[in-house]
Amino acid sequence: PDTKIFLPNGTYDFGEATVTGISGTNVSIIGQSMENVVIKNAPAIEMEGLGKADLFNNTSTGLYLQDLTLQNALDYYKAGTGRAATLHDQGTKTINKNVRHLSYQDTYYSHKVGGLYYFEGGEMHGTVDYLCGNGKAFFEGMKIINEKRNSATITANSELYVS
Repeated sequence: PDTKIFLPNGTYDFGEATVTGISGTNVSIIGQSMENVVIKNAPAIEMEGLGKADLFNNTSTGLYLQDLTLQNALDYYKAGTGRAATLHDQGTKTINKNVRHLSYQDTYYSHKVGGLYYFEGGEMHGTVDYLCGNGKAFFEGMKIINEKRNSATITANSELYVS
């Protein structure tokens, strides 16, 4: 069965919680608006690392996210580094429509060889390899925004398509 979660405007603060799992088939999380629905965490700097500081870990098939902001607020500037994904995506057929991803290093991690990932509209923010992984990710009409840093590396992804 499909699972649908609708979120009204508000901030959904997970505190220091990390690696909140999303699993199943055809899971939808739909917010009222990208600007006003914020799901966030703020892991301790000691938790830095993919698979450790992530906001969400997706293992589902057919995850659909729409009209919300995902924010991993690990204090990157205090640490000077910090891999902290908003979405560690080990699923496939993931769709992000009008979703803002806010983090700094490794913001979105497509972590499944052959996985399929589609982004339409929305924003991706980061500083270092913030689009990373080994899935087939397609971005259409999405703003890619480099955050403040001396230099920025946008991607370390094996198959990335931008339109």
